[in-house]
Parts: sequence; structure tokens; C-alpha cells
Amino acid sequence: MAITAGVALLSAATTSAFAIAAGTYVAGAFLTSFAVAFALGAAMKALIPKPSIPSGAIRGYQTNSLAPAQDHQIIYGKVRSGGAIVYDEATGDNNKFLHRIIAIAGHEVQSFDEIYINDEVVTLDGSGNVTSPSQYNSNVRINVHLGSSDQTADSDLVAESAKWTSEHRLRGIAYMYVRLKFDADAFPNGIPVITATVKGKKLYDPRSSSTAWSDNPALCLRDYLTSNYGLEENVANIDDTLVTSAANICDQTNTIASTTRYTCNGAFTTSSTPYDMLSELLKSMGGSMWYAQGKWRMKPAYWTTPVMDLNEDDLRSGISVG
Repeated sequence: MAITAGVALLSAATTSAFAIAAGTYVAGAFLTSFAVAFALGAAMKALIPKPSIPSGAIRGYQTNSLAPAQDHQIIYGKVRSGGAIVYDEATGDNNKFLHRIIAIAGHEVQSFDEIYINDEVVTLDGSGNVTSPSQYNSNVRINVHLGSSDQTADSDLVAESAKWTSEHRLRGIAYMYVRLKFDADAFPNGIPVITATVKGKKLYDPRSSSTAWSDNPALCLRDYLTSNYGLEENVANIDDTLVTSAANICDQTNTIASTTRYTCNGAFTTSSTPYDMLSELLKSMGGSMWYAQGKWRMKPAYWTTPVMDLNEDDLRSGISVG
């Protein structure tokens, strides 16, 4: 997992160790609770942590991945990401259309802000058709779904597929449905990689008792503690007074640079262990976390006014140099 000076959880890298499901053209067709044991009152110090995993080992889907069984991706803040390919189907004369579903996150997201075909940002019309770059005009359609609990099946795919029905709603899964029309000039290198810049999970904020998108590290950490892909801790066991204090510190702005003190922007998969994820999340606010008196407590790194001034007059005896 890439860390930027305790400010960002992940960097939006454009390369990955994941294999791209490239596909081929044939006859004009597309083929294709981890138990966390902390001693009571023990602090998790993350200001100068000793990494337990190789740098960059925790990350989400940087490109698109195709495999029999894949982990859900979790997105905090805003990040460019690929996803897990969960459905492919060819239809039309000579199978000229490839229908593909790319699951981006295993939860509801705020928005898809930018869509990329390979490394080019594309423009969509109101029906999801790509209008620019011009080579993709009439050849690509992309519909996005945010993953709400009442999400309905993609109507375009239902209409054009003999297999995808109105019961295939993918509730709680944020995804892109992509239809590609075979065109050797538009896709000279085969099936393109389609990714997106996504504003991720909506987070509960104890300061306002509301749930909305945020890249505040304290709120991301609280969410991980209480979610079923994290510790699944009872909310009553979270010290929300300290969460509120930590969130306020993270939201402080630098009046000169107009930047927020701490933000958390990145993705990871549910294969990451809770211990490693807690350590990485704490790095994004240079903070520490501990369990005391039946509650999880947190604190970001920040300067406070000294409460005591110690000098040589306070020493019990003189200083000796050996």
C-alpha cells in the first residue's frame, strides 16, 4: 500500500500485478472475527511503524481482474480503480457485441467521476454511449450503478441478453456495465481496460449523526472497526467522543496551502488482514489506537500546547557524562 507522508492511504497507480483479461478476436467475435488480540490499554503506534508487509502489498484492483473467485473491493475517499470482471456474454450477428460487468466495490459508492478506456478519459451522453474520443463513438456504451440496497438490474443488459434478467440486481455492488461493439480499428489491441475514478463509501459521522461520503481518516477507521469486512465491532464499543475529536483535527485546513490536514483515499480488498489494514489506516493520520475500559479509542498526530516546562532545575541530580 502506497503512503504519502501520512496523508493518503493509497496512491492511484495505473499499473498492477493483476493480469488483464485480454481476450482474442475469432471470426469477428469477442471471446472470451480475524481475531485481533490487543492487550488492554496498549497503543498501536503508527508514527514510525515497522511494516509487517511489503510496501504496496495492500491495494485494490488497479486494473480489471478475471478469476473464478475474487475478493470484494472497499474504497475509501476518492481513487482511480479497476474491478473484478464478474460477467461476460457475446450477442448479436457473429457475436459482434461483448457485454461485460466490472464490479468496482462491494458496497454503495458516492459517484463515478471519470471513466477511462485504457488511459483515455471518455465522455458519455445521457444514454451511456461514449462520444469521445471519436474512435469509440458508436462502439462503446457504459452504464454505472452505485450499489444501493434497492438497486435494479441494468435495463439495457436485460433487454439485450438471453441470460441476464431483472432478478440480477447486484444490490450492494457498485459496478459498470460495458457493451463493446467489435471494431478492429477502434480496438487494435483487443479488449480494452476500463477503469474509473470513484468517490467511495459513505461513512457515518458521529458529529452530525449523518452518513455521507468523506475522505476523513478518523471516519474511515471507525467504519472499518464496525464493518463486517473489518472487526465488526458493536458501535457501543467505539469511543465516539474521541472519534469526533480526531475527525475535527483531520479536517483542519492549512490557510496558506488550502489543504486538509489528513485525508484517506484508496482501496483494498477483503483479503487484507484486519491488523494490517488498521496499521495502514492509522498511517493516513499519523495516529494511534488502543482499547481501554471496553472501548476502542483513537488519536491522530497533532501538536498541542505544552502543559509543563521542564528544565535543569527540575533534575533530581546533576548531569554526568560517562
